[in-house]
Amino acid sequence: MNPRMLIAVVVGLVLVAFGGFYFALRPHTNTVVLPPALPPNQSATPSSAAVPPVVLPPPPPPPMATPASIEAEIALSEHAELLAFLKMSLSADYDDLIAMAVRRRNEGVPDQVFGQELAERVQAIMRGKLKYGVGASTATIDRLAANEASLFHALGTEGAPLCLKMLGKDDTPATTPTPESVQRLMRLGTLYRFQAIAEGVPNMNPVGDLTADEMRAFEASLAREGLNGRDVSSGAYLNKGGAEPGKPCLILETLHLAIARLGEGTRRKIYAGMFFLGRDK
Repeated sequence: MNPRMLIAVVVGLVLVAFGGFYFALRPHTNTVVLPPALPPNQSATPSSAAVPPVVLPPPPPPPMATPASIEAEIALSEHAELLAFLKMSLSADYDDLIAMAVRRRNEGVPDQVFGQELAERVQAIMRGKLKYGVGASTATIDRLAANEASLFHALGTEGAPLCLKMLGKDDTPATTPTPESVQRLMRLGTLYRFQAIAEGVPNMNPVGDLTADEMRAFEASLAREGLNGRDVSSGAYLNKGGAEPGKPCLILETLHLAIARLGEGTRRKIYAGMFFLGRDK
């Protein structure tokens, strides 16, 4: 089996954890809270005389967003750690992101659109730099891989209805919410990728092919999990275990376990294709 072909196939079948990434920040509105309506037949005054309605002035527009106000919103969100890391490690990209957020807030886009656009910008920043992750330390890459295995486990169990959607094999609208465990692991996957990028920029080196000995070790590790290289190459391994929702993601968890027990040099070559190379499109 051609080593490059095997890695390319694995690339095509492994989830990119930031695929469902989304910023959900607090609504940007000035809501006027009015007193509760009076019950029927209850007057606001003891007098039976008609009382003219009170006409309230329109609420003032929301205050103009600033970099400080956007950063305050983010600091209260579940993405605070990620954005703090971007500010520290990729300051120019971070400044552009905040400037875009200020502009779109002040243009009055709906909160859902605003959150999605922020997520898309973070993804664009990541995609352009993922190749540098190959130079990260083994500990950082292993942490990302372990998180991916946990993510596939979550998608194979409580997130089973979303498994095929996250793999890009089911484009029908989701009918169930994404479990918090899945959302948390996806956020961590995004953070860990950026950490690998920051580490890898000064250490990036070409990634070689798997040697014949490394391929044999990989085949042996797959066999321990009931898998084989031929099925991995064809994608047939995703059909093992039946057609129940979530099974393909559990099989991908198994694949991660098979890779994780390989020697450092071997798994780094495989992880390079799974997580970093060819992801800039």
